[in-house]
Amino acid sequence: MRAFELLSEEKLQPSQLFVSKHLDWRPAAFLQKLKDRTPFVQTIGGEEFIPEPGEYKRLKAEVEMVVQARLKNPNAPVPSLVIRTDKGDIPLSKFEKADLQTSKGQATTTVNVQPIGIGIASDKVEKNVSSDEEVKAAIKNNKAILGSSLHKIIFDNKILDQAGELGKAIKKAAKDIVSKIIPGVAEYDKRIQKTVAIDAGEYLGILQMIHDTANFPKKTAFLEFLETTDLDNMLVIFPGSQNSQLQDSYGVQNTKTGHTIMISSKGGIGRTAVGAAPSLSGLKIPNGMLAKVKPGSAISFLQLMKEKSTIEQPFAALNFLYNHYPDSVPALYKNVVPFTSEDMTLIINNIKGTGKLPAKYNKILKSRNITARARAGGILFYCAAKDLVKTFNATQPIPDFRQTVLEILDMNFVQIFSRVAGGKLTADVLWPGKVDGTVLLWTKAEAASPSSAGLGFKVIDK
Repeated sequence: MRAFELLSEEKLQPSQLFVSKHLDWRPAAFLQKLKDRTPFVQTIGGEEFIPEPGEYKRLKAEVEMVVQARLKNPNAPVPSLVIRTDKGDIPLSKFEKADLQTSKGQATTTVNVQPIGIGIASDKVEKNVSSDEEVKAAIKNNKAILGSSLHKIIFDNKILDQAGELGKAIKKAAKDIVSKIIPGVAEYDKRIQKTVAIDAGEYLGILQMIHDTANFPKKTAFLEFLETTDLDNMLVIFPGSQNSQLQDSYGVQNTKTGHTIMISSKGGIGRTAVGAAPSLSGLKIPNGMLAKVKPGSAISFLQLMKEKSTIEQPFAALNFLYNHYPDSVPALYKNVVPFTSEDMTLIINNIKGTGKLPAKYNKILKSRNITARARAGGILFYCAAKDLVKTFNATQPIPDFRQTVLEILDMNFVQIFSRVAGGKLTADVLWPGKVDGTVLLWTKAEAASPSSAGLGFKVIDK
């Protein structure tokens, strides 16, 4: 089976707890877990931690204060929350984000309309289970959805009936798609439009691909590759664990051979919306490519990123450029690279609240107007990440970066962009990525929360 090994569960970073699009239910779900003392699951190893009695009362005011601040300003700083558990004090970022993405965990009338939220995802699997095994388990447990039946699953979904106008918009879109009509969403407010594109787009985009309302220029070649005439018999599987940092779903075309494709669904408002960026560390490098690694190559760069922590990544990447492509190092950093282990210790300690940074970083620290409450180390991290991404995408310093990323994704990777444009819910399907895709380095770094976002990449259709 040609699906990738999974790496780790997506982390529940403070920035994700208070992300704008889920602000109306995710913080409340978090507080409910504290109140009920249901376990949080560690991202690495799957160990469970039960909140201590009193954690709900201790954190309630702080969480509600941040919610109010972010309602007024989506970029308001978020605290680095630590939960007192039966096994000690554990930072929030050590736990799985999926714990707060089930419909059961919500404490408001707002329904999570992602596959997990509406109950169409497969069962959760353990951390050490490969994607191949996850697919087999989903098929065995009847959690795979036949392509020709996907629209019926949406039509009959009871959870969507509880989602008010949002649920109605999703079901109407599904009915339009089956009727070969590109769904109109202009009658709904921007928030509903965005949620339909981003969250429901994970299954509506696939539905459009199946029923020929997507812009899929190479569908004929795709069907030939799958050795089929349509996608009615494709089994669609939405992972219940959200383990993968690359795909949002699997499509199994042949259960006998196990031929599986990965489907990544991204969306938003506007004709060029490209959605969230998968983590660089989520790219599993085939052994055959690892055997051919050369200094300065894309493989050596990707391996380096996998070995480094989120905070270390931008500094390690700048060191990589310094060692192999010195002309591409941003001007502000010419006199401070390479970042030594001693430098990193100072930076990380400062982020943690101890020590000061040397004066050699002052120009970088003053180069951006940071309004969030952040320590100098966090601001330096933010600047390094942003400046790295800007120069990387502008100069493309690693000659084989695009080719390597797309080769890793291979022919078995489909990118669907669900976008609201001109009052319509459109779907653009990119395949094969290795021919048509443009690869960009990406970051959602936050000065106030340096460990919340590592370096990622985007495959875009332009």
